[in-house]
Amino acid sequence: MPRIRLDVLFGVLVLTDVLRVFLPSLITLVGSAGETPAEVMGAYALSWFVAAFLTVPLARLVPARRLALGGGAALIVARIVLQATDGGDPQLYTASVGLLAGLVWLVATAMTARDTAPAMTGFAAGLAVATALQAAVEGIDLVWRAGVVPWIPLLVYLALFAVTLARHRDADGEPAAPRAWLAAGLSVLLWGVYTGNPGHAQASAGWSGGVAAALIAAVAVLSVAVAARPRFWTRHPLVPAAGLVLSALGFAAGRATVDGVHGVAPGWTVGAQVLGQLALAGCLGWAARTPGPDRPGRRGTAMAGGWLLFVVLMFAYYSAYDLGTPNRWVPVVTALGTAALAVRAARTAEPRGAGVWAAGAAVVAVVAVAVVPLWRDTGPKWRPVDDGGLRLAAYNLRMGYGLDGTMTVTDQADALRRLRPHVVVLSEVDRGWMLNGGRDSLRLISERLGLRAIWAPAGDEVWGDAVLTDLPVTSVRSTPLVKGGPTGAEALRVGLRWKGRDLTVIATHTQPPDGWKDLGQAEQLARLAREAGRDGRQVVMAGDMNLEPGSAPWKVLLGAGLTDALAAARPFATFPAAPRPDQEIDQVLVTPGLAGRDQENEPVAYSDHRPIAVTLDAR
Repeated sequence: MPRIRLDVLFGVLVLTDVLRVFLPSLITLVGSAGETPAEVMGAYALSWFVAAFLTVPLARLVPARRLALGGGAALIVARIVLQATDGGDPQLYTASVGLLAGLVWLVATAMTARDTAPAMTGFAAGLAVATALQAAVEGIDLVWRAGVVPWIPLLVYLALFAVTLARHRDADGEPAAPRAWLAAGLSVLLWGVYTGNPGHAQASAGWSGGVAAALIAAVAVLSVAVAARPRFWTRHPLVPAAGLVLSALGFAAGRATVDGVHGVAPGWTVGAQVLGQLALAGCLGWAARTPGPDRPGRRGTAMAGGWLLFVVLMFAYYSAYDLGTPNRWVPVVTALGTAALAVRAARTAEPRGAGVWAAGAAVVAVVAVAVVPLWRDTGPKWRPVDDGGLRLAAYNLRMGYGLDGTMTVTDQADALRRLRPHVVVLSEVDRGWMLNGGRDSLRLISERLGLRAIWAPAGDEVWGDAVLTDLPVTSVRSTPLVKGGPTGAEALRVGLRWKGRDLTVIATHTQPPDGWKDLGQAEQLARLAREAGRDGRQVVMAGDMNLEPGSAPWKVLLGAGLTDALAAARPFATFPAAPRPDQEIDQVLVTPGLAGRDQENEPVAYSDHRPIAVTLDAR
């Protein structure tokens, strides 16, 4: 078995745990889902990454080895505290301190590493284990799980990190050029956005969610062998470098129209993820073999610099939606930078035989992911209401996070179950953004409810709207709406068969430009409603429409022949979810052949919107 630093493996696993709390906390707690100015949110995030540079001058006063021990210990404590927190400011600040502690540990580790290759292999292995664990728990990380059971695996790998951290002794070897350590932070961005992202694979067309997640987990584990023996597996550093750039280009181009729905990730993008993960590991392995002088201070600065590039490029990628600018160049540029760090490596011979242990570990990873359905808790059995009407619910999920910043996907599913709908319209569905944890929220909710999911991208291939239903589906089509808010908008039209008659559900999350000064989105929706009802078919339009009764866009939609299915329950405020909503912006509009009754407005704060429901009767 090749040499690998186990302290780095387990430390990276813990750090990614913390990162998956820190990043969504930026949006939900610091950013308040768009209410805080982006520059304030960015400055908060940037400050923690900049602070990591202080580790290098601090090492002149305190030995770097002690700084590594202190940073690692603080990371362990922060992770334990995170498990015990329940959202809000304690979650935000604990995750922030834990992130800084992890960065201090990594910078100090880079400064003390006399042999770069085992450390970089450990880094790749840590990312691989984090991928396999996330796939096995279906994206619901241990930190978001209540009760005693999550503490068991958590304490196991925290103990392994503590033991390996305390017992590690730096061995003599070949130090790599200081710039090689830049690859660490860059690799985390590529890994989180796509190469090691099971959620993105699950959202790709034509793939079973479980199979896609198992494949990504297995390849991530196998990639550790490539990082450990890059010469044996790739022969030349240009091979993984070219593969990484090619995969990033594939990811950037990975959108297609599938079965009438625009912007879907085609099935071959999973191949781009697989290629990217193997190539990324190869680049890390080769970068660790780039000859250079033994300069601890520069190594530490490079490690901190790589993570600074991580957060800058992360904001460039996700803030592009707010700025209305292209962002597909970010993974490509990141891949080019990572590849450039590998191509000057020394091409020395390496022993054969690497990979048997990785293949065995990959099998274990696949089995772990495959057995998930055997123990998954999908909640109590339920059935949609059976009183002669069509029960419809609508819910803006807010990426699966509640007002307190905790991950609430399962709570959201339970709230929808209580409404007993035949049809559910979902807005702000996140199926793989690293910024929000990289989980497929749509799969989690649809499987927990036992309803079929129809997906339509809006912002990108893993962000958009969905319809869930137990009714027969007769047609599906999506229409992009004119540019408005940061994540774009679309209208998903789903034809359903209900009680021997056809009806069309139009699911949308309008994001109007300039506060509805331009009525383009409303006019598009009005045209779609007229077209859908042209043959006498009943039409239902629902979702977070960001418009209130009596407004100009409201009048445009009523002018298309739609009526208010929530009229009998007005005022029907749904936003913000707590403590007292004062905006009526979640709507259900219907053609005159349908009438609404039994309107519900569920008073829960699992999102910034409340879930709503109405029963529709045919007149």
